[in-house]
Amino acid sequence: MGKLNDSLLSGSTGRTGRLVVANVAGTEILRVRPKKRTSGPSPKQLLIQNRMKDCYAFILPYKGFASLYFGTKVGMRSCYNQAITNLLNANKLDFNLMTITPVYSEIQFARGNLMAPVITGLTSPAAGTFVIDWYNNAAGDPDREADQLQMLYLAAGEKSPIFIENMAERLDTTLTVNVPPNLQGKEVHVWVAFRSQDFVQVSLSAYAGSILII
Repeated sequence: MGKLNDSLLSGSTGRTGRLVVANVAGTEILRVRPKKRTSGPSPKQLLIQNRMKDCYAFILPYKGFASLYFGTKVGMRSCYNQAITNLLNANKLDFNLMTITPVYSEIQFARGNLMAPVITGLTSPAAGTFVIDWYNNAAGDPDREADQLQMLYLAAGEKSPIFIENMAERLDTTLTVNVPPNLQGKEVHVWVAFRSQDFVQVSLSAYAGSILII
């Protein structure tokens, strides 16, 4: 792949022969079009493709959020690209066993400079609910105390998580979440992050752990 600066092809897209020209966020890219496959993917290639499909399914509920609040754009690497890379790295491939194993503690849905949540508890005290507790680390700063809690949770066996915005404030230190009836008796993985009330800043998301919903 080549990068073109002030080229004769500037402003163009499309292909000529095996050369493909594309304009990505104002940057002109020239690359060689891959040859068509004459056979199906190998088992290893299929495993890699399945991991990519799993990551696309996982990020779909919070794609818009990640596109704004997962780090900062660096060159041609958008926030969304960085979020997908995080998911790919967190889903480990074993080419001997031909398995994909997610490491939930490595998954993030937000990446920013606000103080991250400090989780102090995750329980399911009543049917169809779970309670998450956190430490108020705002140190008396009223702006930080008003930061809004963003939540992502995934039921075991599901491909896509549930994403809910602005569920509580940092000052609250506890939240009871009602889950859909079909999640009773299932293990649920939970992540949370804080976002400022002006929608400008976000924290690094934290993995709260998993809980069996009673």
